Amino acid sequence: MTTLIDSYAVQCAKCKKLRYIEAQEKYEEIRSKSPHTCFECKSCEELGDVHVDVDSPNVRWFLDQHGIPKTPKGWKRILVVRGNGEKVDVYYETPQQKKVRSPKQVAKFIQDNEEFKDDVKMEEISFVAPKRMKKPKS
Repeated sequence: MTTLIDSYAVQCAKCKKLRYIEAQEKYEEIRSKSPHTCFECKSCEELGDVHVDVDSPNVRWFLDQHGIPKTPKGWKRILVVRGNGEKVDVYYETPQQKKVRSPKQVAKFIQDNEEFKDDVKMEEISFVAPKRMKKPKS
């Protein structure tokens, strides 16, 4: 069984609380600017939106790398948790709903579809997968 990652959160640089981000596009915008521009929430005095329990049997937490570029317009970055819940696979979906699973497949898609040659740059595509959060060692 696989599971799509469909909820996103970021940590406020000021209050250190985790905040849900309402849309993948907004999350990607924040992630693409970090660590150069830190996210700051507008409600530091309020409780955090998210409590992370890395030992939860029902929820898996993953950390994305800073600076992964925002997905090109019309494309979608899909994160799928593998059956054992330990790793994530990264795919991209083109505007024609074709799944591409590697930089080589993206390059071939762009080569075969000239209309994307100027709109999609290979440096906008990253197959770097989020890493599973582990309980800190005491």
